[in-house]
Amino acid sequence: MGKDFKSMVTRCIYVSKENDNAKKLKTITEELRDLHNSVMKRVKMYEDQQKLKRLEKVQVWLRQSDAAIKEAEEMLMMYMPSSASNGSNVMMSSSHKIDKKISKMLKEVQEIKSRGTFDVVVENSGVGSGGSMMISTVDRDDQTVGLEAVSGLVWRCLTVDNTGIIGLYGVEGVGKTTVLTQVNNRLLQHKSNGFDFVIWVFVSKNLNLEKIQDTIREKIGFLDRSWTNKTEEEKAGKIFEILSKKRFALFLDDVWEKVDLVKAGVPPPDGQNRSKIVFTTCSDEVCREMGTQTKIKMEKLSWERAWDLFKKNAGEETVKSHPDIAKVAQEVAAKCDGLPLALVTIGRAMASKKTPQEWRDALYILSNSPPNFSVLKLLDRN
Repeated sequence: MGKDFKSMVTRCIYVSKENDNAKKLKTITEELRDLHNSVMKRVKMYEDQQKLKRLEKVQVWLRQSDAAIKEAEEMLMMYMPSSASNGSNVMMSSSHKIDKKISKMLKEVQEIKSRGTFDVVVENSGVGSGGSMMISTVDRDDQTVGLEAVSGLVWRCLTVDNTGIIGLYGVEGVGKTTVLTQVNNRLLQHKSNGFDFVIWVFVSKNLNLEKIQDTIREKIGFLDRSWTNKTEEEKAGKIFEILSKKRFALFLDDVWEKVDLVKAGVPPPDGQNRSKIVFTTCSDEVCREMGTQTKIKMEKLSWERAWDLFKKNAGEETVKSHPDIAKVAQEVAAKCDGLPLALVTIGRAMASKKTPQEWRDALYILSNSPPNFSVLKLLDRN
């Protein structure tokens, strides 16, 4: 009886530890997936809009993180806590082996996640061995037509003391993230910019205050191992302790609802600390809730500028190669609704289409679905 009881206790310890590590692996894998998607979004934006090349180290990390996410998810699917309920020593041994695999995978995912913060993700494809080139708003690229003035306005807001919180708002695809990224990179390029910290946070629809805190923590260099054991309030206190003594620029991309910055530990910008917070959102209401001193509405392009941008990316030769194509091309461009991102990406997708029927097929697809990545895949196949 005593021997059986000891064996049962030992199995319970293994199962408890196994459950704990599995939960940790599930959480860290979800965090890695969010980070992977955030980095990929930045990379695709530059590649699609400005024909830039992703950095090799970024490509390696994306490949490694994608593989790790898939492997971890497969491992979690195979993980069956109920299998340890069997009373045999064989099952206890099997459970111990599973725990070792999960622990190893947990460390691997954590290590990959720790390398996923990039200030710069792309380089100019024309740059030689001298290194990568930062992208800034002074690059007068027609692919960001209509955005230069907005970038310049945001930049000026960073230089005046009476504006602490700046909100960029407008419909999806109008170029908000492009502008925010340009200003962020321009600050990073100018080392004597006057800011102690330049912090980028991808917020997204599912607001998670702790993830925002974790990103800020990495940027401000707080690497104490006790961080993961701190409560949300303790993390906020530590962030406030550091940022309240520094001048910072905080960029929040894709905000869907009010972010309680005080609860996150971010000191409110004022004339004394001269810090800045810039965010993007689709909602004017969010701008009001965030207490913006300056709101900048990003409008769609006029038809003339939209058509010029579309032709530039589809290619004048392609558009003029057949009278029927020229006519349908205008209808395809009109479906982009004046949105720079759609005009650039769909224009490039159509650059290889040389027959009127291919253009009519594209118009049919766009007439039944708004421009998005799924539509672009369909255009590529047709």
